[in-house]
Parts: sequence; structure tokens; C-alpha cells
Amino acid sequence: MDSTIMDYELTIKSIFWRIEKLYGNRTIVSRFSSTRKTYTYSEFAQRVRKTITFLRQNDLAGKNVASVAWNTSRHLELYFAVPLTGGVLHTVNVRFHPSEMEYVIREMQDSGVFMDEDIQATFNVKTFKFNQDYDEIVDSLTPASELPDLQERSGAVSCFTSGTTGKPKGVIYSHRSIFIHSLSLLAGDVLGLSSSDVVMDVVPMFHISGWDIPFASLMTGAKLVLPGIRPRPRDLVELIREEGVTVAAGAPTVWIDVMNYVEKEGEDLGKLRTVVMGGAEPPRGLMERMRKVGVRTYHAWGMTETEAIATVNRSEDLDALTKQGYPIFGFEIALLDPEGKELPWDGKTVGELAVRGAFVTGRYFKGDRTFTWFRTGDVATVDPDGNVKVVDRQKDLIKSGGEWISSVQLENAIMSFNKVLEAVVVGVPHERWGERPVALVVTREPTSPQEIVDYLKSLRAFPDWWIPDRIVFVDSIPKTSTGKLDKKVVREEVKKLLQIP
Repeated sequence: MDSTIMDYELTIKSIFWRIEKLYGNRTIVSRFSSTRKTYTYSEFAQRVRKTITFLRQNDLAGKNVASVAWNTSRHLELYFAVPLTGGVLHTVNVRFHPSEMEYVIREMQDSGVFMDEDIQATFNVKTFKFNQDYDEIVDSLTPASELPDLQERSGAVSCFTSGTTGKPKGVIYSHRSIFIHSLSLLAGDVLGLSSSDVVMDVVPMFHISGWDIPFASLMTGAKLVLPGIRPRPRDLVELIREEGVTVAAGAPTVWIDVMNYVEKEGEDLGKLRTVVMGGAEPPRGLMERMRKVGVRTYHAWGMTETEAIATVNRSEDLDALTKQGYPIFGFEIALLDPEGKELPWDGKTVGELAVRGAFVTGRYFKGDRTFTWFRTGDVATVDPDGNVKVVDRQKDLIKSGGEWISSVQLENAIMSFNKVLEAVVVGVPHERWGERPVALVVTREPTSPQEIVDYLKSLRAFPDWWIPDRIVFVDSIPKTSTGKLDKKVVREEVKKLLQIP
């Protein structure tokens, strides 16, 4: 039998077909600075087709196009319009320094840039501001009627790593990888998104396509809520309550701020039943606070190179939720030693987590080296049933007296203390031991370094020589553009605080 009879290209065009043909009366909500826009999938599809006309008129169709934008309907329209012309949408981190923005735009050879009004940067390519004037121009255009055929393995979206250990590195996601990853998120054992959900994606759309949650939501016909430019906790809580949000996603730092606001103002979270957290391990105290208001938490793990969510932990047991969970469909894992030999899955043996799958990059953009297994740099254990526990990043392990200390395990232990809001642990040079751990701590209520030390010892979770030599109280902890603890900056701050050369 001719196998080509079964061929069907898995592309964003297929998702767009569902948007237009099946879910025309479903809605998308987008917050702007002082207004909120609600429109149907049909109206969204028309705007996408008009945006395609705009791209064609400006000689941008089928080319690399950059966006420097937040989670709004304008950005979402570009998510579809650029790939549907055969081009690649390059989502630029809005928190990059302008020089970093210029670097990645030059690297991708972008032909144009679309940017939100709050972005202060200039580029040497065609630049368009997302504003009322832009809306009026797009609305005046004739919708594109014909869309080109697309190849599933061609690029659709690109994203660069945050560059915390060097220059940002580019990853290109194909139509096929976006389709498969988005489809996986709908599975009941993953996020379980469905047409009955109201989904609010707080994950920045400039970061790994907002974990593909916008694509997945529209693929299944869910109501999608976009929180807009620089949303504050009050903005998020109002959207959750007033739009009937049932599922939301974002970094733990987002939900710490939300819960602080909810508790201080006596607010509620309406119909919200599930929050998906990733980017860092959710503090147990935060999960307990959310459990008290009826919100279940999922713990997800992934990275730019895996197109975001790669493992998910949906356990009801808060102790078990410290693990990153099980590989989602289309994704495989291995535990490797430094020479590349596979290590056992026994829940005890520590090795580097390696991954491969339908949405794992095979190489970096302009990179010479290709990957069969991508070595993540995460140090982990794997249970016999495949449950992953990330112990630390290789570069964040602390080597004291020739033995390793996990900064992540210490951070989570400190944050399990009810008087602590956030904590970060880094190694600092030590004449005798090589390195020793120091903790920066943000408190929820008054405490002392000794009280925290006594609490850590009471856990009986690790030897006394793991206990940080210094615990320093601070008002806030530096974070990366995606909400992760920025240990590169933390190390420099700790050296200044302790006057270490």
C-alpha cells in the first residue's frame, strides 16, 4: 500500500483550521493597561488573516520576524500569522537588555520587529509598535484568503535561552514539535486542558511560547485569558475571579505574590482549581497556602531546549510534589555519568539528566554540534517507575571539602520553614573547604539565623556540614527574566555583602 495516502502535515495551519471551523463562538480575553478586550475565535481568526495581509504588504511574509511583547491578543495574532505565511516568529525576551535584544535579532536575521509600547529599544530593521494606530491599520485591511501549504519540519517559532552562563543560544521549534507538544498538554495525565476550561497563561509568551499553552488552549477550544503587559497580583486575581479562570500557569514567584495579595486583601480565587508551576521547585509552604483555598498545584519541569513542559507531577501528596514528575508523551529520559554511561533508575543514584523526543532540539541555531541525547546540565535521580527528582544544576552544586552539597535541596528545606518566604543558597570561596554555602533569605515574619539553623537540623534531612555558614536576611532575591533565582547575580551580591574579593 502506498504510505503517502496517510500523509498529513502536522502544522499550525491545522490548529488554525479548528479555530475557524469548530470553535468560532469561543472567546479570548486580553487585558490591556486600562481596558479588557473580549472577542470570539472567529474574530481572532479574521484578525490573524488581516495580520497576514499586513505582513505581505510590508514584505515580511515567509521571513523571520521578531516580537518583543507580553501576553496580549496582538501578540497571539502574530503567533499564528507569521508561521502561517511560512515565516518564523522570534519571541524576544522583553527583559533582555537592549544590547541583548539587538544581538539575538541580528543572530536570527529578523526582517522586522513588533513591540509593545512599554519597550524602550531601537533596532536596525522595520519596527512596528503594538498600539491603537496599529490596530486601526490592521482592521482596515482585507483578510488573506489563501494560505500557503506548510512543511511540518520547517521552523515556526524561535526562542533564545536566557544567557545566564554566556551569550543566549537560539532554539527553533518546528510546526511538528509545536503540534505534538501542544497536543500532549491536553492529555489527562499531563495538564488535561479541555474545551470546558478557562485557561490563564501567566507564563510569558516571549518564553518558550508560554509553554505552548496558548496553542494547546486554542487547539481544544478553551476560553483563553491573556494577562497583558506587566500584570500585578491584583490584575491576576481580578482576571481569575471575573473571567472564571479554572486553570492557570506560571512560575512559583508569581503565585507567591498572588497569595500574598489574596491573604492581605481578603480576596478569593473564584473557580480556580489548578495551577501549573515550573521554572523552579514550588515551595511547600506556597502549595499548602494554595491547598487551603481549594487550588491544586502541578509541578512541571522543562527548559528552552525541550520546548518547555517535559515532565509533570500531579500528585495529591505535597511531599511527593517536590519531584519533577514523569516524562510526558513523545519524550524520553536517561540518567548519565560524566562519560555518558547510563545509570540505574533506583531513586538514589545521582547523574546528569539527558533527554530526547519529538520536541527536543537536535542542535542550537547556528550550532555545529548535534544531539542524540541532549544533556540538560540538571543533576537528578530517577525512581524505578520513571519519576524524576532534580537535585541541582551542575553549575550550582557546592563542593565543600571534596563533597557535593545541593543548593536546591537546602533552598527547599529553608523555604519549608513557615517564617520564610523565599531563599537562595550559593557557594562562596573558603580557604580550607574550597566552598561553603551561604543563604539569602526573605522572611514572612520575624525570625533569626539561629532559628533557621535549628529548624534545618530538626529536619534530619542532611548532615550538619551542609548547614549554611551564613544566613543573610534581604528584602528580595534577584531573579532571571523568567522568574528563576538568578544565581549568577546572587553570587556577586553575596561576595559584596561578605566583602569577598
